[in-house]
Amino acid sequence: MAFHFQNFVASILVLFLCFGTLTISAFESTPQSSATATYYTPPYVPSACYGYEDQGVMIAAASDAFYKNGEACGKYYQVTCVSGTNKGTPNPCLGSGTAVVKIVDHCPPNSCRGTIDLSQEAFASIADPTAGVINVSFKR
Repeated sequence: MAFHFQNFVASILVLFLCFGTLTISAFESTPQSSATATYYTPPYVPSACYGYEDQGVMIAAASDAFYKNGEACGKYYQVTCVSGTNKGTPNPCLGSGTAVVKIVDHCPPNSCRGTIDLSQEAFASIADPTAGVINVSFKR
């Protein structure tokens, strides 16, 4: 009986390792895109993707460039501050300058000043908020 249990445990461990490797490699192999990022302030509900369901603060609204009628909802993006836009703080990027955010909202065409509109908290974790707009790279 112990022999079968050990095989079962080993099989489960192999599955977890394979799944973890696939998840990490899929995230890392997505091509990066260049964009501009802005931020919006609370309250973060309602949102186009989740209505009044709170999704935390590491969130973002997608512009039409990748919202695609809601296909972006729930997807996670790694956003990295690249530089200032020369319209604000000259060197706004902080520390690693990278944050992972979940798309929870749609940024309508006439209200978006950037490609991705980060929550105030997400923006502040990668750049000085006084910059207002930053150049970023992002990948899924």
